[in-house]
Amino acid sequence: MYRRAYCSSTVTNKTPSLVLYQYQTCPFCCKTRAFLNYYGLQYQIVEVNPLSRKEIKFSKYKKVPLLTAGDVQVNDSSLIASVLRSSMILGKPVSRVLNMYPEIEFYDATNKTPVKERANKYFLMYGERSTPPLNELREEREWREWVDTHLVHTFSPNIYRTLRESWQAFQYISEVGNFNPLERAAARYFGTIMMYFIGKRIKKKYRLKEDVRQSLYDECNKWTAAIGKNRRYMGGDKPNLADLSVYGALTALEGLDTFDDMMKNTSIKKWYGSMKQCVDGHEGATDKQ
Repeated sequence: MYRRAYCSSTVTNKTPSLVLYQYQTCPFCCKTRAFLNYYGLQYQIVEVNPLSRKEIKFSKYKKVPLLTAGDVQVNDSSLIASVLRSSMILGKPVSRVLNMYPEIEFYDATNKTPVKERANKYFLMYGERSTPPLNELREEREWREWVDTHLVHTFSPNIYRTLRESWQAFQYISEVGNFNPLERAAARYFGTIMMYFIGKRIKKKYRLKEDVRQSLYDECNKWTAAIGKNRRYMGGDKPNLADLSVYGALTALEGLDTFDDMMKNTSIKKWYGSMKQCVDGHEGATDKQ
């Protein structure tokens, strides 16, 4: 399933066309789309079938999001944002910038398997250009990582909190996902039940509160408290990659009871509305520094 997204500019004049392989409702894919849309980048979307994953058969990496720029492949939502943003800052092709993020292999004792990781994936490359204050760079990195390691873990236990909410989620997932009619029906019925129980396991794994809504509320309020009263965004007058990461992930909840409850019971509504304007308006399209 292919479709073309909005575009007004490219990362650099040397950047090949961008293709995003995704699941529409995946929070990590939502993060990537928020980044691409904010900066007004042209990209094509390929909706991956979550069962066969035939659309990414060409790749050894079997997760999404996965982005290609010509014959260069970039995996992981945080790495995609760092590489593309660094490409803008440096004015260098994606292929050259990706080499600045070396892949390191280590042993995952929990899963007892070797894992390859780009340890500096939250860093931006400035080269000889002047850099923002170090405390701002560190803050941006830490909150980007927080999205991946804390915030998103509150999502599934909330989205699939009850069988009714799980059904609600799969009604939407089955509509926007790349399923054939049989797979769509199976996703609605079997997916609803399966994810209801998986949500309970995730709640236990990450030690969320008995009322999982409260765990989500706490993380949202932690974010707005970190921004404080004197900043519009964590990036100041305009969003930085931490803002885009938090916002993008939260868009995965739109249309669900979880999202409505979050808006009513946390302090995030004003910031979220402002971010939506920025991203939908492609306000970063002229920002090449």
